[in-house]
Amino acid sequence: LMFTCMYVALKSRSSYSALPLASILMSFYASKMNLLLISCTLSLVGNAFAWSSGSSRREALRVGGAVVVGIGSSALPHMKQALAVDLKEDYRQGTAALANMDDAAPVPREAYKKLSSGVVYADLRPGKGDPVVQAGSRVNLQWVLRRSNGYFVDSSEVQNSVPFIFTVGDGKAIYGIDEGVLGMKEGGVRRILIPPPLAYVQGLEDGKPGPLPAGYGPRQQMRRIQSVRKDVPGEYVFLEVQLTRLR
Repeated sequence: LMFTCMYVALKSRSSYSALPLASILMSFYASKMNLLLISCTLSLVGNAFAWSSGSSRREALRVGGAVVVGIGSSALPHMKQALAVDLKEDYRQGTAALANMDDAAPVPREAYKKLSSGVVYADLRPGKGDPVVQAGSRVNLQWVLRRSNGYFVDSSEVQNSVPFIFTVGDGKAIYGIDEGVLGMKEGGVRRILIPPPLAYVQGLEDGKPGPLPAGYGPRQQMRRIQSVRKDVPGEYVFLEVQLTRLR
């Protein structure tokens, strides 16, 4: 039906009454899938029809333009709305994936604490027991690494659930983690927002302070933050960590 409307409008050349209906139909389908490429293809088809029927080049371009504008103006808002629905808020902002929390429940602003170094953290789940992490403590962490917009980069789960093990202050962890885990109890989950100058400043090669993402792609994402976005206000490296062992 959509293509029929397009054909009638283009063959008539003097009337574009069928274009709105074609645009509405395209909008319906665009809300379900990405048909931007098809809309461009239709504009080319429109030009072909116009030329083949003896129209001038100017009229052909006018027809093709009407097609693209009609389809694009009505389809793109639906496409944007579909993207907004598909991309969950908790995914954009970082999730409490390790805490067995309701992902839709936001972390209250007052839960975040900012240290003098610029590291920001929020406890998503309190740990148990009396011992707390301090300088010299040896800890096991399960972790999820994200960019500041919440997009997933890597995690210990992806790396066969092998924990990141280090002694606080021994230089094996990036500074933001060394400082960010202080005061945690075993079993606790904490979201740590680390400014780039306190993150992967020594590099992301094997053997550098961690927890390190694995693979070229994830490491390149962090390299870009460290080199290009390190001075961008509000730029952080998101790490959600679960303290699985403290000794």
